[in-house]
Amino acid sequence: MAVMQIVRFRLNTGVDEGEFNAINERFQREVAPTLPGLVRREATRSADGEWLLALRYTDEATAKRAGRGDTGDVSNALMSKIDMSTMSAGFFEIVSE
Repeated sequence: MAVMQIVRFRLNTGVDEGEFNAINERFQREVAPTLPGLVRREATRSADGEWLLALRYTDEATAKRAGRGDTGDVSNALMSKIDMSTMSAGFFEIVSE
């Protein structure tokens, strides 16, 4: 069954938004298309600087493996800009469309 992964976080103190936007766009173009089971990835930002990623996967098992599968330069650069103490993530079964 298809699932949504919702990821929320803030950037590390001192990280330039433009720099993060650039690495996020690289991730969107270069990494996201290679993640097994990923159907769609959207990145959003609130007015107060909190980020939310909405990722749709074909199934939960694939989704849980996908996040751990890439350790390349682009993924590492993206993760290095995130304040991990603010990150939360969860999987939600899609029940209607």
